[in-house]
Amino acid sequence: MMELIDRYINAVAQALPESRRDEITRELRSNILDKLEAVAEEQGREATEAEVSAVLKDLGHPQKVAGSFLTGQQLVSTELFPLYKQALHYGLILVFILALIQFGAHFLSSGNVAIAGFIFEIFSKALVMFASVTGVFYLLSNPIGGKPYFDPYQCWAPEKLPPVTRPWQRISACEQSVDFTTDLFFLLLLNYALWMPSAKQADLVVRFTPEVEHWIPWLSVILIISLLSGLWNLVYRYWTVPKLVLDALINLASAVILLILSRAPQIIVDTGNPLSERVDLPGIGNQVIGVGLFWVGMWLLFMTGWRLYRAWQLSR
Repeated sequence: MMELIDRYINAVAQALPESRRDEITRELRSNILDKLEAVAEEQGREATEAEVSAVLKDLGHPQKVAGSFLTGQQLVSTELFPLYKQALHYGLILVFILALIQFGAHFLSSGNVAIAGFIFEIFSKALVMFASVTGVFYLLSNPIGGKPYFDPYQCWAPEKLPPVTRPWQRISACEQSVDFTTDLFFLLLLNYALWMPSAKQADLVVRFTPEVEHWIPWLSVILIISLLSGLWNLVYRYWTVPKLVLDALINLASAVILLILSRAPQIIVDTGNPLSERVDLPGIGNQVIGVGLFWVGMWLLFMTGWRLYRAWQLSR
């Protein structure tokens, strides 16, 4: 009984701002327990799981309940606001991916690290995305004739809620965005020869050394598995034991390769393009990338242990 209530409370909490999460979930839990106590008094026994499910269903879908606690959202209705937040979340991931791809292509073709241009692209695309998504949800929140176009929570049931009973099981939007976009960016960067036009490749000022190219297929396989795992996390936004173990294995394999590459004397070399004479890109790049790979590898080793510890906690 309590597990189903915990899953419901956690699902509501996931759609709430962190600053009000504890306050609202305490109030909601108290409300649920009061209703179940009333059921127990009426029946003369403890509420069954089916009765708990019925109480939760009467309260409404977790996102709808979370929306009812949020005020001051004028453009989007409280019922649609959690969906609106999700749409903005996925929109920001898409914007970040597009900006990273553009940044990587510019770096490979010119050798310039255009940080200002990267930030500008993110802001400009994010503003367009924000205006578009808000406009769509404004129209959905204010249907012509007042009748809603659809009920997004029509087919839900408490039993279908994710088995999340610990707060840390929720995968944050930030964590999802960073992991997914980073994996996609490095997969495209390592395999630029597969998607970049030949004319553009001829303009490149740096390329990977043969030692790095030897590891690219292995890294690509790991990144593809990590991307698939990221998609899994986008659909089911909570940690389970299999997910934690898979993530630990991905981190361990990545860490081993990155630590090996960090010891390589060279990671990128000059292509001989005249543009590279303006600055010693390989010299500077190899020092920075080598140190970066070492510390990223160490961080991934730490995360391997951390994920396994969390898996052990969940399996107890």
